[in-house]
Amino acid sequence: MARIFMIGAGNVATHLSQALQKNGHEITQVYSKTQSNAISLSEKLGCSYTNELHNIDPCDIAIIAVKDDVINEVASLINCRIPIVHTSGTKDLAILGKGVIGVFYPLQTFSKNKIVDFQNIPICIEANNSKFLQFLNNLANSISNNVHQLSSEQRNYLHLSAVMVNNFSNLMYQMATEICEKNKISFDLLKPLIQETSNKVQQMTAIETQTGPARRKDVQTIERHLTLLDSDKEKRKIYEILTESILNRS
Repeated sequence: MARIFMIGAGNVATHLSQALQKNGHEITQVYSKTQSNAISLSEKLGCSYTNELHNIDPCDIAIIAVKDDVINEVASLINCRIPIVHTSGTKDLAILGKGVIGVFYPLQTFSKNKIVDFQNIPICIEANNSKFLQFLNNLANSISNNVHQLSSEQRNYLHLSAVMVNNFSNLMYQMATEICEKNKISFDLLKPLIQETSNKVQQMTAIETQTGPARRKDVQTIERHLTLLDSDKEKRKIYEILTESILNRS
């Protein structure tokens, strides 16, 4: 069992601390610069809270789960004798400075009120010494069956890929919703298609699962779609770029 000081009270901090606690670890304390957020998460976990980083209860590790642009600042305020990790997909290990440092990156999209099963979530770890790496490996394996050791460079490329499959695809859902609403069509009609596409990519490569007019080189359908988008320059441009990319891979 590890004693963990959780720095942050947002989506990642909330889900990660709950998963760690559920699997036998002790969240000793929660920090947030916003006291109400610290109190809210500490009440869920039944632990103490603080909004001052110099007031830390004894712990085995401090997990920094805050916005990327303040990780360095937060790390600089923590006693260097405490092993620390951050949970970012984009920030290098070295941003944490000196001492025993590491990365504990859960690759998933988190929303506070949406329960997630950590057992299948990839957790990417990195550390500046082998002993701490083994500690992080044990910690990660206690909550997930999907643990990987990646360098900072590899993790950056993984995060880039995650943005493409998650954030960009979600933007497509938003745009499709706008088209449907404008034309009095229920977006629900597209949900079985979304589900089937998601299911297929679990078993086949993305190239194998690609279908549609660009994959078939169906120029007439492509031109018809572009005509429908004449009044929306942004969607038309995105449609053209993505269609060209599919054509180049077909």
